[in-house]
Parts: sequence; C-alpha cells; structure tokens
Amino acid sequence: MFTSKSIGQYALFFSVIIVTSYVGNYFINSLESKNDDYELIKKYLLNDSPLYGFNRPKIWIHSKYEINARKWRDFQSRNTTDLNQPYLHLTIQTIINHCGNDFNVCLIDDDSFAKLIPTWDIHLETVPEPFKSHYRNLGMLQLLYHYGGMVLPNSLVCLKNLHPFYLESLAGGKPFVCENNNHISSGNSTKKLRFVPDISIMGCKKNDATIKDMIEYVKKLNRKPHFSSDIDFRGDISKWCINAIEHGKMNIVLGEKIGVKTSKKKSIELEELMEENDLDLAHDVVAVYIPADEVLRRPKYQWFAVLPREQIIGSNLAISKCIRKSIMDSGDDFNKSTTIPSVISI
Repeated sequence: MFTSKSIGQYALFFSVIIVTSYVGNYFINSLESKNDDYELIKKYLLNDSPLYGFNRPKIWIHSKYEINARKWRDFQSRNTTDLNQPYLHLTIQTIINHCGNDFNVCLIDDDSFAKLIPTWDIHLETVPEPFKSHYRNLGMLQLLYHYGGMVLPNSLVCLKNLHPFYLESLAGGKPFVCENNNHISSGNSTKKLRFVPDISIMGCKKNDATIKDMIEYVKKLNRKPHFSSDIDFRGDISKWCINAIEHGKMNIVLGEKIGVKTSKKKSIELEELMEENDLDLAHDVVAVYIPADEVLRRPKYQWFAVLPREQIIGSNLAISKCIRKSIMDSGDDFNKSTTIPSVISI
C-alpha cells in the first residue's frame, strides 16, 4: 500500500515531470516561433519576392538605440533609448529618396541580427563597449554574406542613386570596401597611410567567399582572451582588407566617391563639414560621409547631434548644403518615377 511518505514522493516526482515538460515545450515553441519568423522574413522580405522588389539588392542601414540624455521626455525621465539625433533622420531619408526604387532598403538595429541570422546567439544588450561594436561588425558581415547587398552608415548623405555605384564597385564579381580617413593610433603600419579601407561602407554578392573568410577572421579576433579596443587601434580589419585587395580578392573604392576626400585628394574631416565654406567635392561623388561617432565624441560638435531638422536644413554649414541639395535632387527624381520605394524596418 501507499504510505503518506511515498505518496508525497510520487507527487513531487510527477510535479517535476509536469514542470519540466511545460518548460521544455515552451522552449521548443519559442524556438519554432523564432524559426518561423526567420523563415517569413527570409521568404518575403529578403529573397526575390515580387512583393518587395524582385531582384533588388539590399541596402543595410543599422542604427544604435543606446541610453542617452540628449533629449528629455520629461523632467523625471532624463534618459531614453530614443535616437535623439535629428540629422540622422535626414541622412537616412536621403538614402531612401535616392535608392528606394532600385534597392530594398532595410532599416535594422541590434535586435535584428537574431531575426535575420539563424545562428546568431549574442545578446548585444548585455555586452559592454568596445565589444558591442565589434560584434555589430560581425553581424553586418554575416548579413552581407547571407543576403548580399551593401552596408551604409545611417550618417551618410546620399547625393545620387547608388545603383550604378554599387554595380561598378562589384567589378569582377568581387566584394568592395571604401576608403576612409585613417585615425588608427601610432605603432601600426597602417598609420603611414592617410586613408585605409573601412567596412562602414561595403558590399558583396550573396554567399561571397571572401566575406566568409573575413567573418572567420573576425570571429577569431573575438575569441582572443584579451579582446579589446586594441583591435581598433591596431587596425586589424583594415590590414586584413589591404591584404585581400593586394591579392585581388577585394575592390577598393576611393574616398573621392563618398566625400571623405576632396577633388584634390585631400582629407575632408569633421571640421570641414561644420564650416560654412563649400566642400571641394569630386565631380563623380555619390555621397558625403558624416563620422557620427566623432560627432558624439567631440564636445565641440555635439551640438550638431541635437540640432533640429529645420535648423539643419536652413543652416549654411557645408554639410547642410549637401543635405539640401540631396533633398532637392531626390524630389525631382521622385516626381518622374512611378516605382514604389521599398523600405523595410526589421
């Protein structure tokens, strides 16, 4: 016969089974739900679906939503995770205006990696800097490998339709990176160069072998026990790209095309963007790059990050003139176009 002690043991045993079964089913269902979401995104948004632009390449624009006090919601809530950088809304809009007819423009954030990359298991909200930035780079590289297209910073002022630029940059079927100003610390061989390859603006075809090699290299860097911002200072990524370019595996786009060089091949720094003089841009320039991290890092220019849209557009700053020109030119293009722009927020 059952004793009261044995009944209690059986009850405990079955309770454990029930709870374990519930938790297991919940975990499985959550995984299935995640996989279902991934498959839907993959099938309808990111593949060649006629609904979202058959055969259109992708533009990936990542935005960081981090705690800041640039704009208070109220006196009690002084910190928010809102973007709170009005100029970024303008720059993103210039990309959409000029490129939305020929690209699927994908607006993403840190949460998007888990939705788009089936093997992604990094919780960026728990990762401190500088590790977080390096994992973001890894995520962007994996998006390019899985889906192809082009990565653009959200602080890029787009002056023209980038489709011809994209096709030219992929010459020979090779991936491309763009030149940027070299701010790497001394002690690195790349310091001798005024401009170095940078992955802020890059592109490739889907399943590119060189990008796969680059992903493995970045993963290897991430596994180093003393992985830190020293990777930035030593310019490991730039050096890897230089090696790939020298071996004919990757294309380099000169800085004149994206507004980091003048027509005379001189550097365009943040100081020049914030002056009222006109920029000496090359005749074939397609965009002007604003170093967004530098805007936030340098107290002298932090005011620009919070400047209202109306004041940015009405200003005589060199970069404001570029934004105004982009808006005017894209307005003319859109009046002629009958194609619906493709913009996806994931």
